[in-house]
Amino acid sequence: MKILDWNPGKDTLLKGKEIEVHEIYHSHLASQELTKAKILKNSKRRMRARSLEKALRKIGKPLNGKVLELGAGDGWCSAYMLSKYYAQLSEMHTMEINPAAINQLIPKVFDVVGVNTEKSTLIHGSFNNIQLENYYDYVIVMGAIHHSSNLYRTFMEIQKALKPGGWLIAQEPYMLDDTMNSFYTNRQNKVDNFKGLTEVRNGDRSDIFFRSCEYRAAAFHAGFDYQTFEIPDLSLWHFKRTLLGQNFGRPKNMTIYAQKPLKGLQLPTPTGWE
Repeated sequence: MKILDWNPGKDTLLKGKEIEVHEIYHSHLASQELTKAKILKNSKRRMRARSLEKALRKIGKPLNGKVLELGAGDGWCSAYMLSKYYAQLSEMHTMEINPAAINQLIPKVFDVVGVNTEKSTLIHGSFNNIQLENYYDYVIVMGAIHHSSNLYRTFMEIQKALKPGGWLIAQEPYMLDDTMNSFYTNRQNKVDNFKGLTEVRNGDRSDIFFRSCEYRAAAFHAGFDYQTFEIPDLSLWHFKRTLLGQNFGRPKNMTIYAQKPLKGLQLPTPTGWE
């Protein structure tokens, strides 16, 4: 399986602590015993797989051609796509910023799931610096865009990488449009125990729960035709928190499906503030 190095260290928008905590986490996961069920069948991943399939139905075309997954983490979604759509894919590129994920974790996940990796390429890189233009039929992102330090730059890079008519499908947490700035400033100063492995101040990371309108504005100004749907949380845990009034100020989940306009139809963005 080929590995490309797109030198993510040159991305000046990255926060070092974000990379550090995920390197610790991915190294930890790579050392653990993994099973196919553990990789693919926890509740959040089943929800994200369903959101991917629903977006494909709304788009009205199957996953095929050249596909890039950004912010792949342990690579579970690439493994899922290779398992289900291998015959329709010509290339599957899987990008992560952490060496531990690229060199250890993702290859281990692919092996445990049992996917054919002949069409696979792993990329050590940043979603703010995608080095192929007009190349991909699909860009898939499962819970990673909310780690962007600059949404407009990230959407511009994705739009640039897609072929005309290509699609972005992303599942992301989001906050309501009337979420106050104080939510973000208070959250920045909070210190969290990240995955039980290390303590980190939120402000030193780029784990940001953007408002729905911020995703929409960044995507439109990057030139996408943009649509979303919200994913209902049907879990008993969510129901109990709602009854107790504890879900106020917590992120919800949505799926973005956005198309790069066909060549010759792309219009300038409606404002010039970019």
